[in-house]
Amino acid sequence: MLVLDLLGWWYSQGWAWIFKELQKRLNDISESFSVGILFRTLFSPWKQIQSQVSFRNFLQSKLDNFISRFIGATIRVGMLIGAFISCLFVLLIGLVLVVSWPFIPLLIIVLPVMSLGGGA
Repeated sequence: MLVLDLLGWWYSQGWAWIFKELQKRLNDISESFSVGILFRTLFSPWKQIQSQVSFRNFLQSKLDNFISRFIGATIRVGMLIGAFISCLFVLLIGLVLVVSWPFIPLLIIVLPVMSLGGGA
């Protein structure tokens, strides 16, 4: 009876569980990297470093502010690329799991038979 309940869950609710876990992992990555904040502040100055603009140092302060924004954008783009690679990795593992999911219960039967038969 327990085996039938397990198989019933595996081939029905198990699928929903896989996709829910995959979505949860992707949300965790998004929150860990703060993707929304990175997009909102993409061109903000790095560590809020800005020069005060005055008539005497107008060009120098504009150049300093541009460099600060460039550094900030570069680092934030690198973080976004890291988040993308992490999400891609999780999606690839999820794809492998989804493809192998229907066959995992069969391993309960196949592996003991293979071990008794010599594995070939």
